[in-house]
Amino acid sequence: MDYVDENIGIDNSRLEEVMAKEITGETQREFFELLKKAQLFMPVSYSPNMFEGMEDAKPGDVFEPEGQVGFNIQYLTAEDGTKAVPLFTSDKEMEKSGIRSSAYILFMSDLAAMLGQTDKYAEVTINPFSDHNISIPIETFIRVCYEPTDEEKEFIESINAILKILKEHSAELEEDVALVYKDSENFMVENAVDGVYVPQIPFRASSNPKYGEDLKYTNILLMPKSTKILVTGQDVDLDIIIAPGSEFNLEEELDEVTTIWKCGAQPFYDD
Repeated sequence: MDYVDENIGIDNSRLEEVMAKEITGETQREFFELLKKAQLFMPVSYSPNMFEGMEDAKPGDVFEPEGQVGFNIQYLTAEDGTKAVPLFTSDKEMEKSGIRSSAYILFMSDLAAMLGQTDKYAEVTINPFSDHNISIPIETFIRVCYEPTDEEKEFIESINAILKILKEHSAELEEDVALVYKDSENFMVENAVDGVYVPQIPFRASSNPKYGEDLKYTNILLMPKSTKILVTGQDVDLDIIIAPGSEFNLEEELDEVTTIWKCGAQPFYDD
């Protein structure tokens, strides 16, 4: 018989059925689809003042505890010291695990947003200590379950539109070209790894060496013949777009505020 938390109307019986099946591409897809929509039980300890004043409250009363309130996740620790967030499909499964704790019931999209703010945990584990427990790396869990805000969705849509234009309309340079990127922060140097800066999103630069004279840091971008750029044709300072993933190698630091970079591989255009 399927178990349903009758008092709160949470039914994860189908998720439990899928977890008990042999792992295939089809069951994995269904598992993640169910997980994205699920409400699961997470063991927590609440701050001492979380329920302050509740014992004397009457229906309709509003009370505000003094000081900071919240909860701590009752995480599991592996032999190597890594931490896992335990989750349960029902309070019955939590009880069977032997964990004695308060439980916070939450949607996985909310948990993904929460876990995205910390690097404390390595994975989430669903129904730990059971015959059909499943562990998921934290990066995978966040990628699958996180629900972007409207602003984030709008940003993603705009990035995707630019990527499409980059694919279809970028021009291969017929000669070496020098571009400029200026910033109030030493952004490229600070984000380079072993002297290589790789933008993760479309990267804007300028064909006008005199733009942004009030900005402290100047990056001269050497674009060799046959590399690709997108010329927007707009009358703006940053009139050039360079594909994400383009590798800029630090060639020279002319002074404390001026650096020269040379563009190498552009894997964005490989396929």
